[in-house]
Amino acid sequence: MTKAASGTVFDVVTDFLASRPTDEETLAYIFPPDLQARLDSLIEIDATSRLTAAQREELGDFRFVDDVLTRLRAKINLRLEQEKSDNCGEASAEGEASIADDDKQEENRS
Repeated sequence: MTKAASGTVFDVVTDFLASRPTDEETLAYIFPPDLQARLDSLIEIDATSRLTAAQREELGDFRFVDDVLTRLRAKINLRLEQEKSDNCGEASAEGEASIADDDKQEENRS
């Protein structure tokens, strides 16, 4: 995503989510460099001096968005693990059915 320079963290992240990213893209998403630089700047100011009210609010926005992305990634990971588990169970069930079919065919030949 290249349009990061002109928006808030909410604008940038909602633009990304509105682009209908894949699970993999969502899991790998990081803030664009200019947005990350702004976050780093706010963290540095917070560590070395007092944030203005506007800066404090902006840093709070970053923290909120980070929390939402963390929760979203966790839910995606859980769903992917469940799907993987379900697929393994289906494959196992298919394999067991195939073995049972082979046994029946063997019995019929005898």
